[in-house]
Amino acid sequence: MNEKLRAMPQTKRLNWIDAARGAAILGIFMVNAPSFGSPYYMPGMNSPEWNSALDNFLLGGIDIFFQASFYTLFSILFGFGMQLIFDSRKRDGIRPGWFLSRRMLVLLVLGSIHAFLIWHGDILFTYAILGLLLIPFLYTPRWVLLMMIPILLIPVVILLTLSSLLGSLLPEGELDAYMVESMDIPNKLAAYGHGSYGDILQQNWIDWSSTNSIGIISSIFMILPLLMLGAYLARTKLLHDPVANRRKLIWFTVITGGIFLIFKAGPYLIGAPLWLSIAQDSIGGPACALFYLSIITLVSRLPVFSWIAHQLSYVGRMSLSNYLFQSVFMFFLFYNVGFGLYASFSLIGFVAFVLGVFVLQVIGSRIWFRYYTFGPVEWLWRILTYGKIQPLRKKKMQRVS
Repeated sequence: MNEKLRAMPQTKRLNWIDAARGAAILGIFMVNAPSFGSPYYMPGMNSPEWNSALDNFLLGGIDIFFQASFYTLFSILFGFGMQLIFDSRKRDGIRPGWFLSRRMLVLLVLGSIHAFLIWHGDILFTYAILGLLLIPFLYTPRWVLLMMIPILLIPVVILLTLSSLLGSLLPEGELDAYMVESMDIPNKLAAYGHGSYGDILQQNWIDWSSTNSIGIISSIFMILPLLMLGAYLARTKLLHDPVANRRKLIWFTVITGGIFLIFKAGPYLIGAPLWLSIAQDSIGGPACALFYLSIITLVSRLPVFSWIAHQLSYVGRMSLSNYLFQSVFMFFLFYNVGFGLYASFSLIGFVAFVLGVFVLQVIGSRIWFRYYTFGPVEWLWRILTYGKIQPLRKKKMQRVS
């Protein structure tokens, strides 16, 4: 504990990983926005309010391409980043477990502020806890890390099997009615749409508790394996050199893409019954995330796609700042303490809103990195981790190409 903690030097970044992280921020935003701004949206099910042909098309598209795909992608990248930091700190002679523990504890504080004072749908709180649980596994041999992934997934497979069997025996109408009732629409309209900040905090706590009563425990078996998978990918260096590993990445893309289509899009061929949603999320979601990650890595050097990946990378480099900005912006836009637009957007309105705000985030992130080395919240995270002020402004003005 008495060793001097030195800031890590800025090394060459893997731009395609930053681009994948930026894409994850867009995908998470696409799912979070209608959940944040309306009581009528629950991922993976029909809406009692948005029921036109266009709405059903959009709900299906969000369910197939976004739901459970991008937070899983971000989880994989979170574990990937932790492994890189672990290796870097170890090379520097700094105890990596101690350093990462400090880093996760700071994230736990940031996540608590976000979850309890802004939005119950926060994921940072969970990441911080799971990050602490991941640290011991970063010391293990690579084969141990890989072995733990299926072991942790066994309860998920059992739950998936039981819930699918039970759900298939229940009338679909009863399941739909139960899910609509669980949306708690009247209370959300009253608190978020018309209530005071105290009312918002109270309803926010109710929503967080209902989601996380067993959510933290279940995430150990559902999200921690994804963090482990990300750490494993960082150790194998499969994504470090897309040119050298091109053949492997192509096969990886084909396999994960096939699983993604079967489990995410396949259920829609039989009407997308609600009881199949767990399989869509727990199997199709990670497969879709890995497909996105590998395809972004592969195409990031191609002429047109390289430019898109370059723009996404700016958002990915300050992903924490952009994620929190989205929540703060929506808090004041939708809730009664701000503009009070809760439950006033159509579903197509939310899609347009997300795309418009994200384009502004791309532009803003690009401008930011002309002058600064880190995103603002990332900079704060570093200060609280290292316990001292860190340089933020670039010493020499560099023009971003």
